[in-house]
Amino acid sequence: MLVKSNPGTVTKIETDRTNRFKYGFMALGACIEGFNTVIRPIITVDATHLKSKSRGVLLVAVCKDGNEMIYPLAFGFANFKNIKSWTWFLTQLHRVILHPELMMIVSDRHTGISNGMRAKFADAAHGVCAYHLAKNMKQHCRKRGEVINIYYRATFMYHVEEFDRLMAELRAMHPKVYDELLEVGIHKFSSVHIPKKRYHMMTTNIAESMNSCLLAIRKLSIRSIAELSEICCNVGSTTSEAYPMAVNPVPKPEAWDITDDVRNCIVLPWKKSD
Repeated sequence: MLVKSNPGTVTKIETDRTNRFKYGFMALGACIEGFNTVIRPIITVDATHLKSKSRGVLLVAVCKDGNEMIYPLAFGFANFKNIKSWTWFLTQLHRVILHPELMMIVSDRHTGISNGMRAKFADAAHGVCAYHLAKNMKQHCRKRGEVINIYYRATFMYHVEEFDRLMAELRAMHPKVYDELLEVGIHKFSSVHIPKKRYHMMTTNIAESMNSCLLAIRKLSIRSIAELSEICCNVGSTTSEAYPMAVNPVPKPEAWDITDDVRNCIVLPWKKSD
């Protein structure tokens, strides 16, 4: 039904051997078309915990439109935030992007995202959220104020000479932080060393803002999430306000044209112990 209301929409549901819900993915056709034609090729991805009885996580991929407004691209559902779930989500996300080789994806340092990037977005660039990186450094940093100040100045510096000078100061002040930044990869946080255009999108703030907007959806039952119904209605109606000619809201469930094989299919909630 969602594909009929929004042509070009991509959805995917995966279950385990016992037919329990495992992963889910959705990207509206209008959002896909808009991203591939007029949106800058940079996405931020993030995950947030669901608040329903069955728990799980909600994965999001968002970007910015020409008016610097948050533009939702894709949503995913998983039992846990781990390497397998992130790799699966990024695999589905790869399907909807026309030129993945031009992409820059910004995220935190979760191992699952890094592994998924290497597996499915090998030609894309991966940037680390400047805020999350600074937050991690504060955990073992004594001179926090001075160190973080130098780090941020180096991160946003657009001259190699000045970047090198600031990094030398950081190395002299706190070698452990300096070594950690080298381990992360200078090209992942430095504006002057980024291999592709990052458009000054140095954090995952827009993805976290989207998570905040979806607070009510995060409280839905696992059945509602598996059916994708409430997610589709909320995203469809919100997007249609900004793009009324491109997106049609999904009608109420009783108006859906569902085939008998789909209607009779039973998908069980995921196991909490998996």
